[in-house]
Amino acid sequence: MSDYSVLNASGSPRPYCKKCNAERVRLDHYNVTKEFVGRLLLHQGGKCAICGTAGSAEAAMHIDHDHACCPGRRSCGACVRGLLCNRCNHQGLGWYEALPYEVRTFGLLNDYLADPPAKRLRAEQAPPAAA
Repeated sequence: MSDYSVLNASGSPRPYCKKCNAERVRLDHYNVTKEFVGRLLLHQGGKCAICGTAGSAEAAMHIDHDHACCPGRRSCGACVRGLLCNRCNHQGLGWYEALPYEVRTFGLLNDYLADPPAKRLRAEQAPPAAA
């Protein structure tokens, strides 16, 4: 099978390989750019924003966003919080956020949710307010 899959029934090839096309779809889903994700990963020191596990080329970091902001199929981009490893994204944070607020007592996750790295990155890169 070719690295370039067909775009439609007419057999027109995609201008991107399958891996690059999957990344374009992922970035579009979260309404962010490759540059923003790269800056965010750098801002996080190349590690998961929660547990600190180093990212790798084999296991791409998951883009975490606030589902309360964008419960549909596409994120607005402003609610992207950070980059997480698979374990923290699927087995940790998703479970934790489903808990009633009064039993969310895990400080590490509360700190991440209160001040996510993407929020800090955006604040650092915002132009200074006019006086």
